[in-house]
Amino acid sequence: MNPVEIFQQALDAVTRAVRDRDFDAYMELIDLPYLVQTRSATHLVTEAEGLRPSFLALADGLGSRRITHYERVARKADYVARDRIEGWHHSHLISDGEPLALPHLSRHVLVRRDDSWLFSEAQYDMIEAAHWPLTEADFFGHADARNRRAGP
Repeated sequence: MNPVEIFQQALDAVTRAVRDRDFDAYMELIDLPYLVQTRSATHLVTEAEGLRPSFLALADGLGSRRITHYERVARKADYVARDRIEGWHHSHLISDGEPLALPHLSRHVLVRRDDSWLFSEAQYDMIEAAHWPLTEADFFGHADARNRRAGP
């Protein structure tokens, strides 16, 4: 299977887990330690419980903004080693057919553990936050600011 297909399947699985608020399913897709980069900081999460607050902030933010389609579309992915794929994707936030924000680009790294591809790194340049855990405001600040400017 080519790396873009592997990357897209992994994105789809982790997106489903977030949409379903299924933290256990989410953690089955994560390799610890997990490296998270924002525009301002790098965070190394070493325990599953360290990811739970950010996971819930993302899941809650989707619900509170009535996001009907949270889609992540692979744009590029390549093997950088036999058991490592680096990929880029666009995230789309859509509520009842209307985009809440322009698609934003993020980078993730997958590593193969036995027969599974797991997320080991995430890079979110649209998030400014230097703190951990990430909050709902961190994940959705760009969408909220755009919608405040657009007005009623």
